[in-house]
Amino acid sequence: MQPKDTTRLHWVDFLRVLATFLVVLAHVDLWGSPPRQAQLFYYVLSRVGVPFFFMISGYLLLGKQEGIGEFLKKRAWKILVPFLVWSVLYDVFWNQSFAPTGFTVEAVLKMFIRILRGPRAGHLWFFYPLIGLYLFMPTLRLFVAKARQSDLYYFIGLWFFAVPVLYILSEFTPLKVGFDLQFATGYVGYFLLGLVLGRLELTPRLLWMAVCIFLIGSVFTYAVHYFNLPPQNNETVFRSYLSLNVVLMSAAAFLLVRAAGEQITPRFAPALTLFSQTSFGIYLVHLFVMNWVALGWNALGFSTEVGPSALIIPLVALTVFLISFLITYILRKIPLVRSIVP
Repeated sequence: MQPKDTTRLHWVDFLRVLATFLVVLAHVDLWGSPPRQAQLFYYVLSRVGVPFFFMISGYLLLGKQEGIGEFLKKRAWKILVPFLVWSVLYDVFWNQSFAPTGFTVEAVLKMFIRILRGPRAGHLWFFYPLIGLYLFMPTLRLFVAKARQSDLYYFIGLWFFAVPVLYILSEFTPLKVGFDLQFATGYVGYFLLGLVLGRLELTPRLLWMAVCIFLIGSVFTYAVHYFNLPPQNNETVFRSYLSLNVVLMSAAAFLLVRAAGEQITPRFAPALTLFSQTSFGIYLVHLFVMNWVALGWNALGFSTEVGPSALIIPLVALTVFLISFLITYILRKIPLVRSIVP
């Protein structure tokens, strides 16, 4: 299984841009007035956004071969610098970290301890599993380089059992598995899933299966939130990115979006590439922008809870997405600053 040339794959760009927009969409899902059905529809649709990012990374990175030093040198700058800078920015401006005590050495140390313990803004949680997976990447690449297709399927199947399936069994049955399966848990399965699904031959039968799986997963996920199905006190079972329904939705959607992206004509490639290159920056800055848009909306005398949510939510998401794109585009033109929006 030799890695494909991923220098510029239009479907990867399309998938990355769509994933970024879906993350923005997820964070404006409460705009507008009822019916609640419209808000839930967009929220359920957005659940595949974050898994897309993990699967894209797996597809693009696992097939490459480079030394540990070279890999860490490349990735450390692109991940650790934005992680640190945006964690500080959100902690200072979003959480007002220096408001109680002022700018002191002790306050700075406490801020960095908080950053090590967990994200300083909701969407920054993505860095924590991603950094862990990147540290594990050189070892995972050795496995992929020597693995047969059946070996990859085995690992994905093991992850599928150890994570989404065991979540359900542990919650609804007396079955408790005492075996140590920690090495096959977390988001590593999405990495390998992206590699395998990105290499699959897309046939009409496979795509129809993907349509059915996506619809079933989406309807079930919608029902979970609409009817507030149990368990309400354990989000991992049906409400997390690692829950069975979301994993199936994401895998199916990955294939469908890949198929659509492969049909994109070269005419749209430059614009798609531009948005793809700024996607990480859009992801990082969009919560600031969303807050500014809400403040501006209120300053004009309007309420974020007024208007048909079926129309308001996608319009606000598109507005936030485009403003975030413009900010990222400008930041990337500044030599020293561009490292925070790689």
